Amino acid sequence: MEKWDLKYSIAEFIVPKLEAYKSEVENDNIMSIPLWIEEYNLPFTLDQNIEYSEEEISLINKEWVIILEKIIFSFKSLLIPPNEMDFDELQKIQNEGMLLFAKYYFNLWD
Repeated sequence: MEKWDLKYSIAEFIVPKLEAYKSEVENDNIMSIPLWIEEYNLPFTLDQNIEYSEEEISLINKEWVIILEKIIFSFKSLLIPPNEMDFDELQKIQNEGMLLFAKYYFNLWD
């Protein structure tokens, strides 16, 4: 029954949707620039009051994709646990992805 292992049901539901969303970001098909990201490694500071070049937008989107990949991995690992990973390491990575999911939940839009 779905209610007993709800985390698996949620993972099965959300993984394809997150992967499709990530694909749209990777292909620059998302209308908004993810200026809300905080875990970024960019050579410039994000500011909602300036206009960005196409190259800068691409860099911002790449950082957003890195965050999305961490989130997706957390959900996917519930469905198909990676064999090569130590349990403690897996749990650490899963927790990071789930915290990012919670942090950026309201930013999953276009």
